[in-house]
Amino acid sequence: MQQTFNVTVPVPENLVVISKEEYLSLVNQREEGQWWDIDDVIDLLRIGRSKLINDILLNPRYKAEFDIEQNASGFVSYPKGKGSPYRFLASRTRKYFENHFADILN
Repeated sequence: MQQTFNVTVPVPENLVVISKEEYLSLVNQREEGQWWDIDDVIDLLRIGRSKLINDILLNPRYKAEFDIEQNASGFVSYPKGKGSPYRFLASRTRKYFENHFADILN
């Protein structure tokens, strides 16, 4: 037997309720054309700097896919020399790690 309840929840005037799909679309639009540094990616993935660099970014399995100099659809600009930063295209970085989470962590 299924029961149905009607509930009214007041939403403060300074808040709106939107679908998860619409929220993610808005986040992606905000990130379009933005570049992140390595600290942004560390914050996104909640992993340590050395794990990100050594186990993911420098792993040949991923580097060929990420590096914009090796792959036209890559999303990472690797450092050109000592002191040069990593740069990540924000929208593609988020999308890649969301879609390949299990592959990378296993």
